[in-house]
Amino acid sequence: MKGSICCQRHRQKGAIIVVITVAMFAILAMGALALDGGHLILSKNRLQNATDAAALSAAVTVERGGTHAQARQDGLATLASALGATDFGELNAGVDMSTMDYSLNGVTAQITVEFSFQPDPFTPVSDPSAEYARVTVDNVSLASYLAQVFNFDKRVSASAVAGPSTSTPYCSTDVLPMMVCAESLTESNFGYPMNQFMAMKISSGEPTEVGPGNFQLIRLGDNTGAADIRRAMAGESDSDGFCFGFDGPNATEMVETEPGNTTGPVAQGLNTRMGKWQGGQIDSTDHPPDHDICVGDRLDVNDSGEVTNLAGEVLPPPVETVAGDYYANPGDYYSGYYHHGHYNSVAGHSCPGTFTENTNHGVASRQLRREYSIVVADCGAGDNSGQTGVPFVGFACFYMLQDVTQKGNESYVIGEFLGDCTNDAGGVSETPDTTSGPYRIVLYHDPVSKDS
Repeated sequence: MKGSICCQRHRQKGAIIVVITVAMFAILAMGALALDGGHLILSKNRLQNATDAAALSAAVTVERGGTHAQARQDGLATLASALGATDFGELNAGVDMSTMDYSLNGVTAQITVEFSFQPDPFTPVSDPSAEYARVTVDNVSLASYLAQVFNFDKRVSASAVAGPSTSTPYCSTDVLPMMVCAESLTESNFGYPMNQFMAMKISSGEPTEVGPGNFQLIRLGDNTGAADIRRAMAGESDSDGFCFGFDGPNATEMVETEPGNTTGPVAQGLNTRMGKWQGGQIDSTDHPPDHDICVGDRLDVNDSGEVTNLAGEVLPPPVETVAGDYYANPGDYYSGYYHHGHYNSVAGHSCPGTFTENTNHGVASRQLRREYSIVVADCGAGDNSGQTGVPFVGFACFYMLQDVTQKGNESYVIGEFLGDCTNDAGGVSETPDTTSGPYRIVLYHDPVSKDS
């Protein structure tokens, strides 16, 4: 009996060695996975970033009129620069760029730079008008640490596609449903002098640049009719971004006009900004006034659409006297409202005329509702009539000089031109579009690489 127990103990000693060997192998495998796997992922990400930069560089060169050969050269110069950065030494050593032929898609045995008319599907072509670039870097060898114990060969590859985005729309918030016609399509600020006083809505009987039946009112989105005009003038569309883009090759999106004079709703909506609420379910709670409702000498508009004083004298062109100051009484106009980077407090601004200081709504609310943007359009020859469309040009910012006075079918909106405030910060789409208009060179997903 004792001999049997002794033999069992001797056999168990050999089993322990086997268990320890298996455990050590598992620990070594886990260490190799952690060390070499992390190194592999880090190197892959670094190579992808460098390849992304190369594709963007190549696409920019093509966009600027360069040939495909020049694009390959610029793209790979960017790749070389990226690989030459600190901590990229191993990748730099693993990518052979000693001999390159920029006339071929396969620039080297490891690097390919191809061009396509579209990013997906990416079909390589030799046509020089192809604008989408794909850079591929293959078979970059990496050092192995514990992975060599398992005969694991560490190599990484990367590819990236870049090219023009969809046309970027121009967008604006707090845009009013009004438009002015550009004086010039080539000059800065649409050809208008800075701080010029302008009539932004004409009345019946006045000459119109748009066409018969139109009084410089437009449709924003799905808004139509007097009630929508009133709400938009009062600022209910402030949180909405209205965008205008491009419909096709060399075709600018059209601005849809809103026929009719609509004098009452225009005055009712806009005058809330100046502390007046008159009908149309417009109230002071939802439509507060600007923090400063001061008005200078009142202005009028003559039969030719020119802004005049009440004596009928056309105002002279604005002349800058002191930095930012225009006209004889700058304190009554925008430079008094916003001067040297600071908005005036109500208490520090006198209010000539019929208005009084806005004491019911504190300055702390900072309701700057006298500043807004409107659409600028290319009105052309003005031979349209009724509801029509005119090409979008941009957005212009204005300062509301006075409340709107309605007299029958007459109501004028008079503002001080603050300049071109067209915003090109619109988003880009996954769908490429090389039509006329602003766009960006962006990266696209490469259909042959899940990591791009």
